Amino acid sequence: MRTLAGLPLVQPRQHSPAIMLNLLGDLWLTTVPPPWEKVLALPGAHLHLYGKLAPAKGRKMGHLTLTGATVAEVRATALAAAACLGLEPF
Repeated sequence: MRTLAGLPLVQPRQHSPAIMLNLLGDLWLTTVPPPWEKVLALPGAHLHLYGKLAPAKGRKMGHLTLTGATVAEVRATALAAAACLGLEPF
């Protein structure tokens, strides 16, 4: 809006440290459904599923965003989420 109104732009800033994990259809192709309740119990976890009905290997079905006060805190939470979901640690 500021650009359209000809006003000066504000310098962008990071709200908080964050990590995003892509959730691929592989998670749904096992016999056990993903443990969303366990993942969502982690601090700063925000689940975004795209409403796709048919999972397929490699198909992006959603993402998990993790936020926190420090980069180290967010990384630890993201690693915990990855472990809950059976994803490779990064």
